[in-house]
Amino acid sequence: MPPAHPLIGFQAVILCGPGTSLYPFTGVEDLPKALLPIANKPMLHYPLEWCEKAGFDSILILTLTEHHPAIQSYLRSHRLSKSHIYIQAEPASSLNDNLGTADVLRIAYKKGWIKSDFAVLPCDLVTNLDAQEVAQLWMVEQAGFDSDMGLRSRKSRKVGDADEGRRGGLGVWYETRGEGAVKGQETDFLALAPMGNAAKAGKVGDSSAAGSLSQLLLATPGDQMKGDGGAAPEVSIRNSMARKHPNLQLYATKRDSGIYFFPHWVLRFIEKNPKLNSIREDVLPWWAKSCWQNQRLAERLGLLEILEGSAEGGDDDSEDGINERYEVGGMSSTRKRNLYTLPSPTGAERLFTSSIPGTAIEAAAIATAMPRRRKERVKIPSITAYLPSAPMVFTRRVDTVHLYLFTSLHLAKNDPSTGIKIDPSASIDPSAKVTGFDCLIGDKVSIGEKAFIRRSVLGSGVSIGKGVRLTGCVLMDGASVAEGAKLEGCTIGRKAIVGVKANLKDCEVAEGFVVEEGAEARNERFVTFTGLDADASDASGLDTEGEDNRGEDEDEYEDDGVSEDEAPAETGGKKEPPSTALATPSPSKLIQTKPVNITKAAEIIKARENALLPIALPPPSVEP
Repeated sequence: MPPAHPLIGFQAVILCGPGTSLYPFTGVEDLPKALLPIANKPMLHYPLEWCEKAGFDSILILTLTEHHPAIQSYLRSHRLSKSHIYIQAEPASSLNDNLGTADVLRIAYKKGWIKSDFAVLPCDLVTNLDAQEVAQLWMVEQAGFDSDMGLRSRKSRKVGDADEGRRGGLGVWYETRGEGAVKGQETDFLALAPMGNAAKAGKVGDSSAAGSLSQLLLATPGDQMKGDGGAAPEVSIRNSMARKHPNLQLYATKRDSGIYFFPHWVLRFIEKNPKLNSIREDVLPWWAKSCWQNQRLAERLGLLEILEGSAEGGDDDSEDGINERYEVGGMSSTRKRNLYTLPSPTGAERLFTSSIPGTAIEAAAIATAMPRRRKERVKIPSITAYLPSAPMVFTRRVDTVHLYLFTSLHLAKNDPSTGIKIDPSASIDPSAKVTGFDCLIGDKVSIGEKAFIRRSVLGSGVSIGKGVRLTGCVLMDGASVAEGAKLEGCTIGRKAIVGVKANLKDCEVAEGFVVEEGAEARNERFVTFTGLDADASDASGLDTEGEDNRGEDEDEYEDDGVSEDEAPAETGGKKEPPSTALATPSPSKLIQTKPVNITKAAEIIKARENALLPIALPPPSVEP
């Protein structure tokens, strides 16, 4: 159903990254991060649903080249036929490009994919914030719609046209402490200047959602704050900022949600500054600083040129000269305008005054003063920071495995949109017990006799054996748990197998991995290292039969404990640059092989590094 208040001219941009922090559950081409199931729905479902509720005209999804086919297939089969909004998916970069969020927007701008004011969201966002209310906050606080109600064509207005001819941005930061807090979450250090009392920001369910609106002065990711040798992190506050905003407020427990509302001119700002790689770490901090530092910073960043409008009309698409278009709404006398910078058909600027200069000297003085006065009056649009404060508001960035587990279990219990929590096609033995209020059971799930399932999410085709106990677990599609196993706080990947009477707590089991019978583990990650057999045998100097396969040249640095990567240049050693792809601990040499016991393999490699006698690598402990 279309939204009640469509946002005319708005465009949403959803950024789909590689998902390296969600290893080992992302990385394969058929399961990119954006399609990782959260509470049995693809991750991309949640920001798409949020955008549809907000009423955007169109949605642009920027993906990696490697993930584009899978995401496009999902859109065709699940979204395009059901959505009233135009959805476009484009491959903006590849895994090896290692680009930041601002870099991706720069590419989209150059290719002409973003044509209007826009909102940016990450694909890992899960929130119940009222989408329309957040958008209206930006309209009221920053868009400055006046007598034309914001309906004037971009071709008939200057860059960033709004209050005083400019409009700024809006970002959302949420609290990481309190109920549902997850240890190890990223946080930002924020310096804010209050803009007024708490603002009513809509409703979530039957409760009012309130929050505060402030001007963003400083934003620094928590991991970038100074702190040497275990000392408390520090951040510098400039005197000029404190003098200009004596009532500033400091926050250290908020996190950037990745929701931003930007005017179109911000794309020119990003395009003019190629060293701005990240929205969070570069664009927002430099933009915020330019609002309270002297205008030399804004001039160096190109903001003055963008906001004043270049000789070609900035990012205005209209033709110059007499063909420039105007509308009556934009010329309203009730509109707030800078009297010194009214546009003329020739692009020149005129000074309106109540008296006519009597002499040529007076006229020359006025003409000379115009550029200086105009430059002094250029106001850098600010960034509004919205901090939701209602207890019923849930917002999370699902970018770690811990947050993935927590968010999936939270939605299974609290999300009303989940509908039927136990799929009718699931086969559950009468003697099994499933706590329906906090569990989510997918289609074609099989649960054996006397099994106990509590506060867990089971994906499609999951198989649970006799007497299995699951508490606080997420099992992805096709996973199976054998008879008598006990799992608590575990995340099990697709088609993974947990053996008979295994006992796992707070563990992660990668896709397709087989946990051996009777295994016991706590806080461990089970991953199949493809190529470990060959690489480990190479490191030990043995082939798969236990015989020495080293050549004479391969012994040169081994006795001194120097690896080939660290060899001096004259020996031909070459250090490869770090990979920009998935940050996995697997070796760089990849071949097809069988799973091995990771603990035993690690002991063998460590023994070899300590120059012990050659030891043959044991055969795989589990058949694939």
